[in-house]
Amino acid sequence: MPITSLRQLMVQTRTAVRMPWGRRYSSRQATYLHLSPAVRNALANGEPVVALESTIISHGMPYPQNVETARQVEQIVKENGATPATIALIDGKIHVGLGDAELEQLGKSGKSAIKTSRRDMAAVLSQRLLGATTVSGTMVAAHMADIQVFATGGIGGVHRGAELTMDISADLTELGRTPVAVVCAGAKSILDLPKTLEFLETQGVPVVAYGESRRFPAFFSPDSGMLAPWAMQTPEQVAQLIKTNAELGLMTGQVIAVPIPNEYAESSAEIERAINIAVREAEEQGIKGKECTPFLLQRIVELTGGMSLIANIALVKNNARVASQISTSLASMGASSQWQQKRSKHTKARADRPVLVVGGAAIDVTSRIDATHATKSLSATSYPGTVLTSIGGVGQNIARAAHYLGAPTYLVSAIGNDAHGLSIKLDLDRIGMNPAYLQFQAAGARTAVYNALHQPNGDLLVAVADMDINGMLSEQQIYKAFDELQPGVVGLDGNISTQVLSTAIILAVSQQACVVFEPTSVPKCASVLGALSSIDRSGTTSSVNGLVQVITPNALELQEMAKVALELALVESAPSASLVSDLADDHCELSTDAVRAALTLFPLFPIQIIKLGEKGVAVVSPLLHDKSRPMFRHIGPLKPEVIVNSNGAGDSLVGAMLALLHSRQVTVSSTGHVNLSPEEIDDMVLRAQRASILSLESALAISDKLTPRVILDD
Repeated sequence: MPITSLRQLMVQTRTAVRMPWGRRYSSRQATYLHLSPAVRNALANGEPVVALESTIISHGMPYPQNVETARQVEQIVKENGATPATIALIDGKIHVGLGDAELEQLGKSGKSAIKTSRRDMAAVLSQRLLGATTVSGTMVAAHMADIQVFATGGIGGVHRGAELTMDISADLTELGRTPVAVVCAGAKSILDLPKTLEFLETQGVPVVAYGESRRFPAFFSPDSGMLAPWAMQTPEQVAQLIKTNAELGLMTGQVIAVPIPNEYAESSAEIERAINIAVREAEEQGIKGKECTPFLLQRIVELTGGMSLIANIALVKNNARVASQISTSLASMGASSQWQQKRSKHTKARADRPVLVVGGAAIDVTSRIDATHATKSLSATSYPGTVLTSIGGVGQNIARAAHYLGAPTYLVSAIGNDAHGLSIKLDLDRIGMNPAYLQFQAAGARTAVYNALHQPNGDLLVAVADMDINGMLSEQQIYKAFDELQPGVVGLDGNISTQVLSTAIILAVSQQACVVFEPTSVPKCASVLGALSSIDRSGTTSSVNGLVQVITPNALELQEMAKVALELALVESAPSASLVSDLADDHCELSTDAVRAALTLFPLFPIQIIKLGEKGVAVVSPLLHDKSRPMFRHIGPLKPEVIVNSNGAGDSLVGAMLALLHSRQVTVSSTGHVNLSPEEIDDMVLRAQRASILSLESALAISDKLTPRVILDD
C-alpha cells in the first residue's frame, strides 16, 4: 500500500519529495502535514475522502454540542462510504483527520482557537497555536493532501457595504485558485448575494445548484431569489465536473450549492427576520472582519430561540451526506483524479519493494586486550592489544548485513559533515549500497562513534557511545525515503528519536510493510513504546497492537520493554502467575521474568525473537490458526569455530531476518500479523543464526563473508 502523507509529484529540485499520486509540493511542506492513518490509507487506495472544517467546532456552537455534532457528521460521512478528514492546526502541524482527543481539544477551546484562513496558516503553525480552519484554510490543507471534496455549512462572500469596506471573504479568492469542490448550502443570507455570485464569476468558479431546482440557496433558505449558472441532479454529474476540471488543469474550486432539507426550510422566514436584526446590531456595534460571522450566527441563535442552530446542524449533516456521495462517485470512476493515475506508475510489486533501515550509523573503534594481559578489572593504565576502526552503528550494521545477504537495502541515518561521516558514505558506496538517504547534519554535529574495549576472548569489557546525532534525524528524510522507495520490510533501531520512530511506524503501516524493531540496549529499548504511546494518544488509530510485527530483544531488554508497556498502559495487565509458571517450566532457557515479559508484550508485538547469547534464541509467535494465542519455542545455538568479536552478532541476526522476510515476500494483514507459520519463522531464525556465527568469527562487526548463499542454501 503506498504512502499517503501527501499526494504530489516530485518538484525538480534537490529539496523535493516525489509523492506517488499527484501534484507538486516540496518536502518542506510535507513536514507540516500530518495525515491520520485512516485518511492516509484511504488516499493510498484511491478511496473516497471528504474534508471537514474545524471552525464550526470551535466557533460554531457551544461545548459539548460542538463535539457531538462533529462526531455525528463524521459518522454520516462513514455511513455514505467515505472517510472523514476533519482539519485543524495543532502543535505546528496541519492535522488532516482528527482523533477523539483532538476533537475534544477543539471543542473545549471554543473561540480561543484561532480562526485560520490562508492568511493565518504560517503564523499559527510557526507559533504552534491551535488553529481552527475556515473554508479557505480547509481548502488549502485539503488541496495539500489532494482531497478533492470538502463539506461545510456555507461559504463566506461579499459583505453588505463591501463597496465601502472592501470586506470580501477569503473563501471566494480561495475558490478561484484552489481546486477543491466545496459542498455547502450556498452563501449565508447575511451577505450581499448578488455581488458574491458576481465575484465568483470573476474568479472563474463554477457554481452548481444541486437538486431539482436551479435556484441558488441562501444557507437557511432553499431559495435566495437568484439562479445558479449550473444545475446538476446526481453525484455522478458533479463527480464528472470535478474530474473534467482536474483533467483540464483548471486550478479553481467548485461551489456545489445544496438546499437545506425541506423540513427545516419552513423556519427560514423567521430566521431571515432574525438575520436582519443581527446585521443591524453588528453595524451599530462596529463588529467587522472575521469576528462578524460568529457574532451574527450566535445572535441569530439567540433571536430564534435555538431554531437557527437546529437548522444549521441539519444542513451541515445533509451537505456531508451529499459530499460523501460525490466523493464516492469520483473514486469509482477509476481515474477520478490525476493522483490515482500517477500512483499506479509508482506502485511497486511486493517483490520489488526493498528493505529500508532507519537507525544509527557510526564509526566503531574496537579495542582488544592482548591475551597475555587478560583482566577482570581495569586499571588506570594502557594495555597492549589491537585497535580496529570500522563502519558501524546498529542501523548501519543491520542494513549492511541485509545488503550482503542479497536484499536491496537502503539506510536512513544522520551523519556529521566531517571526516567520519564522509568515511561512512564512501564505504557504503564501496560495497554497492546506495547512500542517498544519509542525512548530513550542520557543521558542529559529530558523526556517532562507538568505542568498545574487549577481553582477549571477545567479551565486552566497557564501551563509550557518542550517539547524540541520532536524535537529529528529521521526519522530512523519513517521508522522502518511504515515498520514493515504498519498502516492503522496515527495520528500526532504538537509537532514533521517539518522534521519528512514530512517523516511520505510521508510514510503514500505511504501506503494509513488515516492521522489525531492534531495541539496541536496555536504556533505549523503550523508545518504541514511547512512539506507540504517542500514536495511541493521537487517536489516529483504534489500536497500536501489531503496528510493529517483530522485535529482537535480549532477555533484559524484553523485561524493560514489558515494564514500560505496563507503565504507559499500552497493555491491559500482566499475565497470570500460573500461566507464567507453567510456560517457564516448559521453557527453562527463559527465566520466569522473561516469560512474563514476553506474554505481556505479545498483544503489541506478535513475533518476538529473543536473543539468549550462547543459549541460542527463544521465539514467540502466534499459533497458526489462533492468532490470539502465543507459541513459545527454543532454537539452540550454532557453535562458532572461534570467537573473534561479539560486537555485531546480534545485528547480523536482525539483518538476516530482514533479508529473509524480503526474500519470502512477507505480507501483513489488517490485524498486524504476517503470513508466516511458526515453522517458517523457526526456519528463518535458524538461517539467520548462520550470519551471526560468521560475525562472531570475524574481526568486523558484520562479516564480509556474508553472501546470499549463507541464508538461502539448505
